[in-house]
Amino acid sequence: MGRTGFDLLKKQIEEKSKAPTKIQIEKIDNPNFHDRTFISASDLEELKDNIKKFGLIEPIVVREKEDGRYERIAGYRRLEAVRQLGWEEIPAVVLKNVDEKTALALMISENVHRENLTDYDKVASALQYISLVLDKTEEEIKSFIDRWSNKKSDKVKGEYTEEEIEFMKNIEDLLLQFRIKSWRTFKEMLRLLNVDEEIKKCIQDYGWKYTIALEVNKLRNDKQKMKEVIKEIIEKDLGYAEVKKMVREALGEQVKVNPFSSLSKKFAKSFHKLPVEKQKLIEKKLKEIESLFNE
Repeated sequence: MGRTGFDLLKKQIEEKSKAPTKIQIEKIDNPNFHDRTFISASDLEELKDNIKKFGLIEPIVVREKEDGRYERIAGYRRLEAVRQLGWEEIPAVVLKNVDEKTALALMISENVHRENLTDYDKVASALQYISLVLDKTEEEIKSFIDRWSNKKSDKVKGEYTEEEIEFMKNIEDLLLQFRIKSWRTFKEMLRLLNVDEEIKKCIQDYGWKYTIALEVNKLRNDKQKMKEVIKEIIEKDLGYAEVKKMVREALGEQVKVNPFSSLSKKFAKSFHKLPVEKQKLIEKKLKEIESLFNE
């Protein structure tokens, strides 16, 4: 389906939304392609409360299947909310004769601008979308990214061809739709697709960023240690720097702490509150430290 046809289909959805059809929830299947995995518990409760008060303002979008069932295209959160509320039917825009590629494009179009996609959902959806738009398999896209990276780092001799440059430009243009700033970030995020299942669950349940998930995945060969680290991250709501330090310690690597990183801000705030004598002594000691650096 070309861009014009896709726009017409979205216009059709907009028109049908004014008079949706009620369909049985038990007849709605999840899509075959990657779907979002994370719903914040608080967001879901808020959505359920809104639906209780005002009803379902926006219908979900489904496509009709040959067996008389339906496949959801858009409305994951809405469907989950009303299902938990005990609804048996839901207002839906029912599309006919929509193939899987068009359904995928519609789903991504609906989800791409949502703020609460996890990094896992984001990279999985981006890979599928790029594959669809550029008419290449997901493996071909990943292979191209690897070759591009190798050339960039001089691991492979050779210049980029005009076709490669144009292809990468297309990839980066599509990545911007997912708020992924560069092919380098995308390459790093692709590693999420192969992390330990327990880490995938943490991404789903706690919205972990890819940087934290990839750090913890370094412990995948020691499941017990990995579980201990995961437990502490969740209990203490640790940030990336703290997680990185913890993982290095768990791996038995020597962690060198920069003594100035914790002292500088502290001293900057309190220095002028000290007596003049102490200020002069500190200044003297700082000059001695500076001379050590210069040796």
